[in-house]
Amino acid sequence: MSCLPEVHPCLLCFGPPLQRARLCRDITGAFADNPKQKECHEALVEAAQPLASVTVGSGQREELREIIMDAMIFLEEQRGKKPLNETLQEAVNTIWTKLNQLGEVPACIPPCGFQPAARVFQCATCSLVDCQFALDCPVQDLWTYTDETIVLRCNVPFHVPSSLPVTWMFAPNLRTQDMTLFKELKGNPEKPFSLTIEEPAPGTVACCLGEPSKPIIRKFFYLNVSEGSVEEEKGLQAVFSTVLHGRHDKTPVPHTPTMGLALAVGSMAFILLLIAIWQCLCVHQTCHRCGHQDTQEDSESSDSP
Repeated sequence: MSCLPEVHPCLLCFGPPLQRARLCRDITGAFADNPKQKECHEALVEAAQPLASVTVGSGQREELREIIMDAMIFLEEQRGKKPLNETLQEAVNTIWTKLNQLGEVPACIPPCGFQPAARVFQCATCSLVDCQFALDCPVQDLWTYTDETIVLRCNVPFHVPSSLPVTWMFAPNLRTQDMTLFKELKGNPEKPFSLTIEEPAPGTVACCLGEPSKPIIRKFFYLNVSEGSVEEEKGLQAVFSTVLHGRHDKTPVPHTPTMGLALAVGSMAFILLLIAIWQCLCVHQTCHRCGHQDTQEDSESSDSP
């Protein structure tokens, strides 16, 4: 492919240039200096262009190579039977069909770490490509007390071998990622991925997965240590919880419609007052009639013999 050195689609990633030159010679029956040879090379490049976007897992590179080589063999077998462009399209279609049968590649998981399982082979460049993440993770802040026991874990969201070595380190009184400032700590051989710290001190704890000379990931924990007691904190939390529950347990007093009640009482009093006045009037009228009747009876009595 000396005539098109800048093009590297999948169809041209595998096999030496002499093999492709022989393929075009067998297809066209022409030698390298013949225009038909150049036309054949250009046809190969054009047919393979759609494959430039293909990526497969690094472990699938050999499978991809076999798929491409099978397509090249198919082209040789079909020479003279069909037009070259038609044969190339059939070969590319077969490649796509086989690619769809390959397993999915694990995605890169941010924000940090070298992730070998997510390494891919990129057809556009005919090369292996890794996740573009930094090796060191951002510093994670942790808050604790001087008398509290804490457990740090060097776990990651992607797959790593369980036999991977783990190194724990500490930089006192510093918030840093400068590895020259750390001193190695003694971890637990039975549980290498975790570190138990009693009576923590301020500073940065780091864990390194993999060999120190070739790490996969480094995690950092900055310990913000308070001089208070964890028991005092628990006591304050208990008091606060008691007060909070006490407030929630009180039976709520029903809302009294004060204004409405006052109006109701006033209206009832007014009605009662009217009733009382009416009764008084009735009594007065009754008494007045009775008195008038008694006067008439007395007059009649005095006139009688």
